[in-house]
Amino acid sequence: MKRSILGFVGLGLVFAASTGCDAGTGAEDGGGGEGAGNSSGTGSPNGSTGDGFATGSTGSGVGGGCAGIDKTAEKVPLDIYIMLDQSGSMSDPPSMGGGTKWDAVSSALSTFVNQPEAAGIGVGIQYFPLDSGANCNVLQCNVDGDCGAGCGPCEGFGGFGICSGYGASDSCLVTDYATPDVEIATLPGNANAIIQSIGNHGPTGGTPTSAALEGAISHAQTWANANPGHAVIVVLATDGDPTSCNSDLAYINGVAAAGFGGTPSIRTFVIGVGGSVSALNGFAAAGGTGSAFMIDQDPNVQQAFLDALNQIQGIALPCSYLIPAPDQGEINYQQVNVQYTPGGGGTPQTLPKVSGLADCPPGGNAWYYDNEAMPTQIVLCPDTCTNLSQDTMGQIKIVLGCDTVVQ
Repeated sequence: MKRSILGFVGLGLVFAASTGCDAGTGAEDGGGGEGAGNSSGTGSPNGSTGDGFATGSTGSGVGGGCAGIDKTAEKVPLDIYIMLDQSGSMSDPPSMGGGTKWDAVSSALSTFVNQPEAAGIGVGIQYFPLDSGANCNVLQCNVDGDCGAGCGPCEGFGGFGICSGYGASDSCLVTDYATPDVEIATLPGNANAIIQSIGNHGPTGGTPTSAALEGAISHAQTWANANPGHAVIVVLATDGDPTSCNSDLAYINGVAAAGFGGTPSIRTFVIGVGGSVSALNGFAAAGGTGSAFMIDQDPNVQQAFLDALNQIQGIALPCSYLIPAPDQGEINYQQVNVQYTPGGGGTPQTLPKVSGLADCPPGGNAWYYDNEAMPTQIVLCPDTCTNLSQDTMGQIKIVLGCDTVVQ
């Protein structure tokens, strides 16, 4: 199922800031009746047995037991750092269709940054390879420093080292790729700068994937630290296997894995316009996104690239929310609950919290914090996101001040 960055299309989103009651206690006016709540959620305003969730009831303290003040929900902002392959082979035609890979990708990116569905997303871009400006004329080496800046690393072959950048001008400096050609900024305001940037580039050089990806992840982490509460991802778009700098696939997988496992976590999405499927799938899997979007065999590469970008924006952030601040004092992260009310007047359900993505129940509904130690986001489990996104009339409520219901 394809989802837009809006995640729940039409799903009503409400934050309820609790007045500070304890979980499982309290009473609420339910149209004139009286009743008392208890920890099992058996009380109701009219004296009958209730489930402790519905408006006008009392009990568990996650619904009627904690009268709330509604606040507008805020989706977590999404920022994308695109690392775009501009190697010489991008001037080749795709396996199917006419034109060149570069033309197809350029047109797709120009369409993406201008489409209404992308409004509000932050996008920045850099390219690889970049020119090192170095004179890489040292062949044999013992350590990286022997090769000279931008001409390494020193790779061992048969008992002696060879400078991997010998004879090439591709930069292998991570810092070069960690510096964007166009800094991340919100669309559509940043669209013209990105389109102009693409127009100033063209295919040349090799494919220094290792340095490019490491630089992209480095910048994404720096950006995420400077913009807490944002979800930041890397999109690596390439047409071939690594050919310069450190071309070892295990090393590049390690770069992607380190980004995914880092703090903050940066996921790497991969769009392949050619190249080895297994290699590109490896980068994506290590980067926490499963597999690459391989589009080279599509008759319309331009549309396929655009479709991949649209799918990525939906996958990257379909069901993540900022944690609302209480009206007074500091938030207690042990007293946060997520309540879902199905459309059409269904019974509200309090979704249990799990420790993290790995603990999400298959097919069931639950949520977790993006970071247990220092939470900034409420994230619905993948199956929960899929289930709830189909309910266009449903409502999500975040209740503060009542002990968190856990799985």
